Amino acid sequence: MMSSKKLEFSEFKKVLTPEAIITSVPDLYFSTRNTRTLVVEPESASWIILQAASRGFLLRSKILRPGTNERSWKSLAEIYELDQSFNQNEIDWWLYSLFLRNMITLNGQTYYQSSNLWAVQQYPHYFNIHIAESCNLACRYCRCDHEANDRELMSVETVKKIIRRVLEEIPREKVIIGFHGGEPLTNIDCLVAGAKYARELASALKKKLTLSLQTNGVLLTRYSELLKELKIEVGLSLDGPEAIHNRQRVFASGRGSFGEVIEGLRRARKLGLNPGLLAVISDPQNYVEVAKFFIENLDSRSFRLNFLCYEGRAKKGFNFEVDRAELFVEHWLKLVDLAIDYHRETGYWLSVDDLNLFIAHLADKSRPQMCYRAPCGAGNSILGFGYDGQIYPCEELVGKDEFCLGTIDDPKPLPQLLVESEINQQIQQQRKVENIKKCRTCPWRRFHGSGCLNKSFEFFGDIFHEDPMCHFYRRVFEELMWKTAENPDLINLIGYYKNYLKDPEANFLENII
Repeated sequence: MMSSKKLEFSEFKKVLTPEAIITSVPDLYFSTRNTRTLVVEPESASWIILQAASRGFLLRSKILRPGTNERSWKSLAEIYELDQSFNQNEIDWWLYSLFLRNMITLNGQTYYQSSNLWAVQQYPHYFNIHIAESCNLACRYCRCDHEANDRELMSVETVKKIIRRVLEEIPREKVIIGFHGGEPLTNIDCLVAGAKYARELASALKKKLTLSLQTNGVLLTRYSELLKELKIEVGLSLDGPEAIHNRQRVFASGRGSFGEVIEGLRRARKLGLNPGLLAVISDPQNYVEVAKFFIENLDSRSFRLNFLCYEGRAKKGFNFEVDRAELFVEHWLKLVDLAIDYHRETGYWLSVDDLNLFIAHLADKSRPQMCYRAPCGAGNSILGFGYDGQIYPCEELVGKDEFCLGTIDDPKPLPQLLVESEINQQIQQQRKVENIKKCRTCPWRRFHGSGCLNKSFEFFGDIFHEDPMCHFYRRVFEELMWKTAENPDLINLIGYYKNYLKDPEANFLENII
């Protein structure tokens, strides 16, 4: 029933005749706190919070039926007669709110066809090239687990071949090419040649090109001016204040890298490069301290905080017990309170990934970040390339033979390679939430998607399991719903993801009835 334009209340009422049949919907999730009840419709990723009056009426009328998967139906006239203490327009509004969220059907129709909501793009737009697997640091949690003396560097010939084939063969108008590693700045000749060639070829093919690079920052002092000239967007890995950063991000000697990284950041900023900041949180109690350091010491209102994952060197020296996710939830949620306090004091809203993204998921059906879809973006939104020209469905899978799709020297066109690859097709099918046992019945499956393929593989040893931190996402999405009920202004934490909303006027006040 849904069209490209949102159904207005006035249009809904035209269909809402006394003979209209309202049918309850099974498999809803209910959670009650004090006088309010949260209701979630999993398949359309819809949610609403009922206040005491609406909850009482909707439960008494059996329009909503917690604890059972049986359907019940009544005509609108019968519903009106159940409790005449509410005016009909108020009841109509409640029904309208539920209908927009697929929580009831009207005359046998749902608002959303769920099969139309979660389309997956056919061809990748992001191409992550590992131009160096070697690194000048020896971070204690490195997922690549490479050393400085590995010297696995991509040749100029290989990087140009990858860029040419990507730009010529993949039918995408907008393309992102990311230089990664290891530490990509340890292969500067390849970086420069690749960046210049990509610009020239994209221009000739009339494609819109973005170049990006993720660095540990040690060489930024030397290369910031060059990166600015090449118009490369830079992400910088910095784990927070010196004591926290130097616990994990160290040189092979064990000496911390904080001094060099901060010096590189200052140099980059002086030249107008302005790298984006990314911290890996290995101790959940550091969330707020790291965020405050970025805000107060580095004057940054936009940054990304990733929790440590079970891969690479991190497997050897960190706690990944089952209760780990709950500790991360507890301290991650304090970032919401920090953002509220910061706005109260300054008038500005922070932009913290993934907090801003999760708020976007509550506000809209768009899923702009490939890691939170089902299947995830591996093979459909991103491709990764090893230093040797091997092709993988994702940057995080580079170097894992089980996921190698082929080599850049294979004459087969890349779109054909993706279609004919058995492992890629298995990923596209198996990583759907309906095909993963724990995801299949999870109320949050369309808010979070099927999780990271690589993290599931590293933790469970196959691609048939949920994300190992699924408890984190289950808890976080529910808590964010309750927090938005207390403070609907949290919609402003959406940051730049507002550009992806299908409904730019979305607000959280409409989620409370």
